[in-house]
Amino acid sequence: MKKLLLLFTLLSFASPLLAQDEPELGPENWPTTVQAIAADILGSLSDEDKATLRKTKKDDLIMFHHGWGMSIRNHYGLWRGNDKLIESACGKGCHPDDASMVIIEAVWSALQHEG
Repeated sequence: MKKLLLLFTLLSFASPLLAQDEPELGPENWPTTVQAIAADILGSLSDEDKATLRKTKKDDLIMFHHGWGMSIRNHYGLWRGNDKLIESACGKGCHPDDASMVIIEAVWSALQHEG
């Protein structure tokens, strides 16, 4: 049952951006800081998605790497040259996968501190 719940969470939360059928952003629209992208993502999450993320333990955020993380990497140009965002996330030479996890953690952290 726990695996089924995890799978449901992954599928329902995997890609709030793609669920809205938004195209990938072009370089002229890329956020370049973790704070800017976290604010953009927070504005797109449903109340249900926010509640799910709030309940998720920080150590369990890795479960969002393939679904939601892939959406972040694709939508915000982490594989297409958004070096400023990558550097904001974790410095020069940072891998896009690592940068997307920093972003996921920033969104999670913001939700933990929301009042």
